[in-house]
Amino acid sequence: MSERITIDAVAEYAVEGRTVRLDCDVVAPESATPRTVPVSLAVYGPRTFRFDLQANPEVAAESEFPRLDTEAVSTAFDLDVVETDGTLRVETGALDISIGLDEWSFVVADAETGDVVFEEQRSDPDVFGRQRVEPLGFTQEEINHNPRRISETGTAFRLSPDEKIYGAGEQFVEFDRRGRELDLWHEEPLGTETERAYKNIPFHLSSKGYGMLIDTTSRVHYDFGKSSTASGTVSVAEDRFAFVFFYGPDFSDVIRRYTAVTGRPSRPPKWSFGTWMSRLGYESREELEAVAERLREESIPSDVLHLDPFWMRENKSTDLEWDTDQFPDPQGMIAGLREDDFRLSLWEHPHVPVGTDAFSEGARKGHFVTDGAGKPYVMDHTCQGDYRGALVDFTDPEAVEWWKDKHRRLLEQGVSVFKTDYGEYVPEDAVFANGKSGQTMHNLYPYLYNEAVYEVVGEVNGEEEAVVWGRSAWTGSQAFPMHWGGDPQTSWNGMSAALRGGLSASLSGIAFWSHDIGGFRGTPSDALYTRWSQFGLLSSNARCHGTTPREPWEFGEEALAVFRKYARLRYRLLPYLYTYAEIAARTGLPVVRPLVLEYQDDPTVHRMDTQYLLGRDLLVAPVFTERGVRSVYLPEGEWRDRQSGERYEGGRRIEQHVELDEMPMFVRAGSVVPEREPTQSVRSGTPDDLELVATLADGRASGRVYDVDADALVEVGIESMEETLSIDTGGITADRVTVTVYDVDPETVIVDEDVATPVDDDPDDGEWTVADSVLTLSV
Repeated sequence: MSERITIDAVAEYAVEGRTVRLDCDVVAPESATPRTVPVSLAVYGPRTFRFDLQANPEVAAESEFPRLDTEAVSTAFDLDVVETDGTLRVETGALDISIGLDEWSFVVADAETGDVVFEEQRSDPDVFGRQRVEPLGFTQEEINHNPRRISETGTAFRLSPDEKIYGAGEQFVEFDRRGRELDLWHEEPLGTETERAYKNIPFHLSSKGYGMLIDTTSRVHYDFGKSSTASGTVSVAEDRFAFVFFYGPDFSDVIRRYTAVTGRPSRPPKWSFGTWMSRLGYESREELEAVAERLREESIPSDVLHLDPFWMRENKSTDLEWDTDQFPDPQGMIAGLREDDFRLSLWEHPHVPVGTDAFSEGARKGHFVTDGAGKPYVMDHTCQGDYRGALVDFTDPEAVEWWKDKHRRLLEQGVSVFKTDYGEYVPEDAVFANGKSGQTMHNLYPYLYNEAVYEVVGEVNGEEEAVVWGRSAWTGSQAFPMHWGGDPQTSWNGMSAALRGGLSASLSGIAFWSHDIGGFRGTPSDALYTRWSQFGLLSSNARCHGTTPREPWEFGEEALAVFRKYARLRYRLLPYLYTYAEIAARTGLPVVRPLVLEYQDDPTVHRMDTQYLLGRDLLVAPVFTERGVRSVYLPEGEWRDRQSGERYEGGRRIEQHVELDEMPMFVRAGSVVPEREPTQSVRSGTPDDLELVATLADGRASGRVYDVDADALVEVGIESMEETLSIDTGGITADRVTVTVYDVDPETVIVDEDVATPVDDDPDDGEWTVADSVLTLSV
């Protein structure tokens, strides 16, 4: 039996600095103990506040996780708190927050427009007058025939008729969550076709212009208008309901502040933006080295080779010990690969198998999650293969160091990165060294797991080399890049679900994201592999992977040629990708972006999840058929087809006939895209020869370039006026800068205040030079 206790009115309140504390009366059944319940509102800035209801305040304790840096969004501003006609008005200058005193209500409005941004739902009756949703409060359930424990806290909120909801992690269901019910509890999805997810993140965005982060690690349940189209609900399986509210109304501003609070990623090492080649899996050194040799023979740009479980001995994953029969002299092997510009990635998971020396040592030293009786929690089918294992306890500092030490040995051999697989299997009744149970630690576990591995990579290889290839995530996990989207079907639906999940993750704080090119289980058709490789090689990060071979030569000559073409395009665009990697590190904004992030006011893109932006300036439209017609929506402004050069006015759809080797890709007019001649592997530092490709809009173009050697985001500007073309390269430290400007025919060219001269004294050739810079014009 359960009973609901709801907030009814405010008995008294106090204002302490920028925190409003409210002691609230409740409506409760007679069986409940009479009491008041504290609610607090801490305002950090004009557009950011924290709401906190504590059902058991006497035992409330601040949680160490997720780590929230609210100081990062705390700003100087004037806060006014005024009581008028039974309403307490908290005015920040940007928001007006109204709290009903005599009869509880909670409304957040835009101070300038007066538009309601968020409102607690307290009236959603059916025809009999029964309420469909529960307002702010908590639920008590009876245990052992009498005592009551609090099982959940939460609230309901109004949904506007045209409101859209995004985020909640990497969800593979519809991009707009409206009408969906989601249970945020990490599960192995076994594909990408259901509501189960690896990366559950309790943060959602509303088209009303706000973002809401639920401050918890416990199970979170959302109903975004499924039970009632008029209401959304959110509940947490604990005795505290707290959230941080971010108002934009621009989504980009919300994500900037959200990631400032929850953590921003470091910029991953440049080589990690090269192509990764993998399968489940390479079973010997000979096989791995043959793939490396073939990649170079076929002129396929690539930087990382990955070994899945077979690098360890049979039935001993993950003890993190080499199978030297299959991979003799691993240190020599790694050194040989590095000589040919390949890095090595190794697979792992956090379950240590019974019967290994690692298990015996970990059990003896107490490094594993326990079963409540003080013993390691041993589970079957947890490891790669059908055998038993125990979970490393990442709340125990000694266990963390023990796990790190195992990685140190491998890193010192030359390993560059680890694929941190799994992390979703913590049982609810497990007990951790910090005293918490699986109910609290289940969702947080992959955060701690990835943090430990990410840190040790940085400790051994250097902070700028820190990177993992992670699967599961919770609040703040974006601080440990990178992530990939699990195990999609080898199908057109799997390909589209991979994109949808990535776009969802990008609106949840995940800045760097990839997926298994070709899908995971089974063998994709030649056409599917080809199409997936086009899309995958133009994601923020790129890896081929699956249960069968995923090397492009396995899918025929046409697939090989197309793969090579798009891999070379990826490497040409590396200066652009790395620029947006630096932007992500500074702002939290993702590299791969749904159109709604940049064109929030365009209703056409509100549910669009089959095309995306790479940075701000490149629009990519993957093709989900072998060939035919691809309908592409171009947002407002002007766009240039990157292949044909044809220009299109935005705000409309265009239809393009595409053959198997073609994928629509457009450049935003007014942009400058940094590029370089593609190489077979990523080159560190600022390119010696850098090309700036400008597409003018109304005679102007601008962009940013991450100058690696100067560690600076350089602003580049181009302007064409009255037959004079002026170019400001921002002082980029490249040895040679080539600027390509489309559709101009100037009489005079000025580069960084120096007058350029035509090459061979013939301006009709379209080539100009100044000092060591060359300007190429398309006329």
